[in-house]
Amino acid sequence: MEKMISDESHDLNFKLNGDYVMQTMHKPTYVDRSNRKLKLAGGFVISAFFILLSVKIFLLIFVIDPFVGMYGFISTFLIAMGFFFTFTRYKDPSLRYSGQTGYSPLVSIIIPAKNDGILIRDSIEGAIRSSYRKINIILVNDGSTDDTGSVMAEFQRQHPETIKVVQLSQNVGKRKAILTAIKSEKAIGDIIVLIDSDSVVESDAIERIVQCFNDPDIGAVTAHGNALNRDENVLTKMQDTWYDGSFFVIKGMESSFNSVTCCSGILSAYRKEAIWPCLEHWANDKFLGKEFRPGDDRHLTAYVFGGTKHHIDNNARKWKVVYCESARVKTRVPSNLKGFVLQQIRWKKSWVRVFLFVAPFFFKDRSPIMSLVYYLQMTLSMASPFVSFRAIILMPLNGHWEFSIVYIMGLTFISLMYAFTYKVRHPETKNLWLYRILVTPMGIGMSWLLYYAILTIRKTSWLTR
Repeated sequence: MEKMISDESHDLNFKLNGDYVMQTMHKPTYVDRSNRKLKLAGGFVISAFFILLSVKIFLLIFVIDPFVGMYGFISTFLIAMGFFFTFTRYKDPSLRYSGQTGYSPLVSIIIPAKNDGILIRDSIEGAIRSSYRKINIILVNDGSTDDTGSVMAEFQRQHPETIKVVQLSQNVGKRKAILTAIKSEKAIGDIIVLIDSDSVVESDAIERIVQCFNDPDIGAVTAHGNALNRDENVLTKMQDTWYDGSFFVIKGMESSFNSVTCCSGILSAYRKEAIWPCLEHWANDKFLGKEFRPGDDRHLTAYVFGGTKHHIDNNARKWKVVYCESARVKTRVPSNLKGFVLQQIRWKKSWVRVFLFVAPFFFKDRSPIMSLVYYLQMTLSMASPFVSFRAIILMPLNGHWEFSIVYIMGLTFISLMYAFTYKVRHPETKNLWLYRILVTPMGIGMSWLLYYAILTIRKTSWLTR
């Protein structure tokens, strides 16, 4: 999930730099997957999904509109697979090497920023507090017009041995800002860690990510994200529950096949060897004859799990791409509807561009199950707006209210399964799980943004800036 948040007007609490972060950085919860309660929850969720699938088969054959019924069955089947594989196959790759000290590479942490003079402080301090000490930090000021550059310079003066700063006089975009940092003599680590300027990492997150690279076939690792400003309003609470499920279920399932399709920009790490051959292509990406800036994290991930081999060098190797559940990061999410919509449009633009990049080769490099899931997900995403329109508007207008009710009940059931999983994993959050149910109606409306994104795809601004 790539991230670049609007900086219209930051909450005044952020001006109280350390205090606000201390209030919002909730104590991390590392999930023990051998926990009996979690195993029982997984069994319940998987069983519930198979019961639902049986009901949907009956409805598809005997009752419901074939188009809506088939879509409902396939989409539920895919989500059920996500829960099934994350509960039965996924294992945090860092735990396999926990306690081992043999592999301790130098890590270069890159934090690019434009006009983030307030939030960048917390992001930098999070990196400095890392329990993994073999690090150097490169801060990239991407042509900011506020005090971002001076804030970075201040940190460099305080930590001259650890922090280096790249000051760009003009805005070149996140991709080229990162490229400049990596190609400079400052990024000397074997592992490149990328952190968004509005994200704050837990103290042990980078250490846990580095442990994953004990496996020499792993080329990239992504962390688990939640909302930094979770308690700000209803929208931010919804996003926190949504983020948590997306990482835990979707990336957990993908990681069980070593095929995470997007290493989120909020915190991800790459073996330098895995990304070096593609950096110039990635940073200078063009789509429909124009520079394309959105989707930097999704696109770089695609190069690692096969894009370099199929688009640049046939002799290049393919890498595993995994998700480290115990590496935690919190990121500021949009707190108003306008910012959220703009973010979703940008994400959907990147989804379209990278899907066209990945589709020709994904089936050649990944397991048949993962390939089936990937292509079906993409197909269903394109059909989703029309299915929703048919089920919620057209069929009731034709007197078939029961179809609409069944469709909405199916969506609500899926939300409840995500909400239940959130509750079991985060019992300290009390009733916050209820906000996950609100994601369902929001998702129906947001699905139409995909077609707006396609129609405006040549407008390649960050959208949230």
